[in-house]
Amino acid sequence: PPSGDLTALSVPRFHVDPSPIELTGPVRPGEYLGVTGPRAAWLGVETGEAELWVHPLKVGTGFRLSFSTPSYGAPIPGDAVARTIHVRPELTTITYSHAAFQVRQHILAPRDTAASGILVLLEVDSPDPMEIVAEFHPVLNYMWPASLGGQYAYWDGGRRVFVLSESLQQRNAVVGSPWATNSVEHPAHQLGEAPRTMVIPVDPERARAEFIPIAVAAGTVPRDTVFARYARLIAGAEMLYRDTRAWADHALASTASVTTPDPSLDLALEWAKINLEEQRVCNPDLGCGFVAGWGLSRNGGRPGFGWFFGGDAMINTWAMDALGQWELVAEELRFLANYQRDDGKITHEISQAAAHIDWFDTYPYAYYHADTTPHWMYAVYLYWRASGDDDLLRELWPAYKRAWEWCLSAETDGDGIIENTVGGLGAVEVGGLGAALHQDIYLAGVWTAALGGTIAMAERMNDAGVLDAANRIAPTAREALNSAYWSETEGHHAFGILSDGTTNDNLTVWPAAAAAFGLFDGERARDTLRRIAGDRISSDWGTHMLSTESELYDPLQYNMGTVWPFVTGFASWAQYRYRRPWAGYHLMDAVKQMTFDWSLGRHGELFSGDFYQPLDQTVPHQFFASSMLPNPLLRGVFGWEPDAPNNRARIAPQLPADWQEASVRGLRVGETTLDVEITGGWTAAGGERHARIRNSGGPPVTVDYLADAPLGAAFVDVSIAGAEWVDAPREPGAPGAAMPSPRVRLAEGDAAVFTTRWQGGLAVAPPRIDLEPGQRSTGLRVIDFESDGEGWLLTIEGTAGHEYLVDLYGTAVQAMATGDGATVSPAPPTADAARAGMGGGRFMVAFVAGERMAGEGRRTVTLRLVPAGP
Repeated sequence: PPSGDLTALSVPRFHVDPSPIELTGPVRPGEYLGVTGPRAAWLGVETGEAELWVHPLKVGTGFRLSFSTPSYGAPIPGDAVARTIHVRPELTTITYSHAAFQVRQHILAPRDTAASGILVLLEVDSPDPMEIVAEFHPVLNYMWPASLGGQYAYWDGGRRVFVLSESLQQRNAVVGSPWATNSVEHPAHQLGEAPRTMVIPVDPERARAEFIPIAVAAGTVPRDTVFARYARLIAGAEMLYRDTRAWADHALASTASVTTPDPSLDLALEWAKINLEEQRVCNPDLGCGFVAGWGLSRNGGRPGFGWFFGGDAMINTWAMDALGQWELVAEELRFLANYQRDDGKITHEISQAAAHIDWFDTYPYAYYHADTTPHWMYAVYLYWRASGDDDLLRELWPAYKRAWEWCLSAETDGDGIIENTVGGLGAVEVGGLGAALHQDIYLAGVWTAALGGTIAMAERMNDAGVLDAANRIAPTAREALNSAYWSETEGHHAFGILSDGTTNDNLTVWPAAAAAFGLFDGERARDTLRRIAGDRISSDWGTHMLSTESELYDPLQYNMGTVWPFVTGFASWAQYRYRRPWAGYHLMDAVKQMTFDWSLGRHGELFSGDFYQPLDQTVPHQFFASSMLPNPLLRGVFGWEPDAPNNRARIAPQLPADWQEASVRGLRVGETTLDVEITGGWTAAGGERHARIRNSGGPPVTVDYLADAPLGAAFVDVSIAGAEWVDAPREPGAPGAAMPSPRVRLAEGDAAVFTTRWQGGLAVAPPRIDLEPGQRSTGLRVIDFESDGEGWLLTIEGTAGHEYLVDLYGTAVQAMATGDGATVSPAPPTADAARAGMGGGRFMVAFVAGERMAGEGRRTVTLRLVPAGP
């Protein structure tokens, strides 16, 4: 357009391509719908009402559309005719359908960091002229806790935009459309309570050729700069859309993907990858880093957890390391190092408005967590272990040593573990669980894991001082973790050590973090994981932080009983780490189902402990919830462990017994990419599994493969085709067993096929729980599965009065219940032809209620499984 003529801007219609991971559904009033980019966010609900953010400014709230048509006398509110949503990584669409018109509202938050704003494109289909009214309440304020005064807003008729500013005119925003012709006027010297509205007359012929743009631009910049940004948003609409689509395509194609018998799991992983990309925000004052999550601020000043949170980000990097999102991880590690305190402590949280207040010195939040510093240290290690990036390790080593020194200063009692009383918060922030706490097991676990990483990295850096100290402290810390936290009376690891030296023996999910890192001694780890597997911790939709049997349990309290997807991922990953896949799968599957049950493609922060329902205050787009799908899936189900500094990788799959095939593509270790395809089958006499591992690009790499065979198999043989067998150490497999772990070296283009054959043995399929929003927890749990000289013992838990199908594969067996808590009978034949000939058995287990067993609570029963007679 001519210079300064914003009214001449136009957006010719272009085709909006379908996304390969597009999610579509009917509009659900009140359900969160967010469209976020690195510079701006449209945060709303599926009916179309939204907040408008251009970071770190909240531009407006209550944005909504209404429609007027000659056929109807009264305006038609958009929320009354919002029918469907189409959620895509690059562009989200709300469709408003009426007897007289259809309007598609395409919402774009560009990935281009030079585009500081939001673009709404209206695609109108109406045979007659009509009017669209767009309204919003102007705000123009910084994210909490910063604040402005003297804001005002006025309609600039010459530019057809609302101008928002403040007395100094240093913070400015514009909201407008070149199609708009007038607005409802209000006093310009104040914001007022009534919404600002602009009227957009629609010429049907022109609308068939063009989108109607509504753009939002803002910044702590001169007003002319904001006008220029507004113009670029509209003039570059198609380019910005294409650029954002290219970002989405690259994010999906350049990272690990899976193909399993469950297409919804494959799709959920793709959305987790997008979510983890979307946590990146480029703040004009602070730089580019990871925020923790998005949600509505409503009358407040913080949009969910739309701040930079160090601990959340570091947890997320573990999944990103496995997925191959290394460039983002490296940027985030640098970002946090940049805000490291002088004494070495890593920041817990940074408001996006931190540059406009004395955030780091006056406010208490920046460094009040102890766990963030060892989290950062462990994240540096896992990134280096996946990528082999020695350059970044050398760059960050001075900051790492400062973090190391801070951690040492927070260990004062000689047990090798840093302390909450000295360092700050760890597992819990509120509630009675943290009373009189000296150390918690979550902080202890993360620190102990970081010690192991410190040893490896200090060796690489030839830092003798750090190496000697870490070698001295690490055994002490690990011994304390395994002994001081163990409660012999309760038979599980305690939550914490109290100031008086006693333990807080509450059963919590928090030991699962240390277990996920493989830090517990075997049998005690399994004892704790048995207890975590039961419904008092592991509900149908994920894990409670605190046992439902605790006196402190509250199903609606933040740290005292709600269900969190992020700790659910720890529990699932831990069950896989100790080769208990039948106890871990349903937890991962619950996080998968959240992808589709609530805000489409997103994962909520926390849920009620009693019902499958998010809490009212839940942040609906929480990134550490999304990260806890890739972790148990890639690191657990597929057993992926890259070791780039040693040019090696380990693959130890634990597929569900009822999966006959699965594959994962794009596993990155250093400069090499591996693809894995697994197939196999069962018979009543045994079975076999084939794992084809191919170096699809990059330098040669050594691959260790840990074979997986069913419990009690009498004979296990592993052979290799396509590559030379370099070595065959034996590693612990199922409890009491050692499995062959052959090693091969694969050059680019080479593939090796590992074939595992076995005789006998038995496997149990993990429970499948189809979640229904609002339901209570009633599903089946597998608590333990063991073999002995006579057969197998399967310990399960269910709800009295309910029946459950138990599916077994391998040796044909008979089943009987020990005790009188349940009855067992053969299940009706299945119509699934693939199940035929696979041995095992299908049984219906009915948990007794009524006169024989009073009450309607949970029951645990052990099934004795013995080989069936001829």
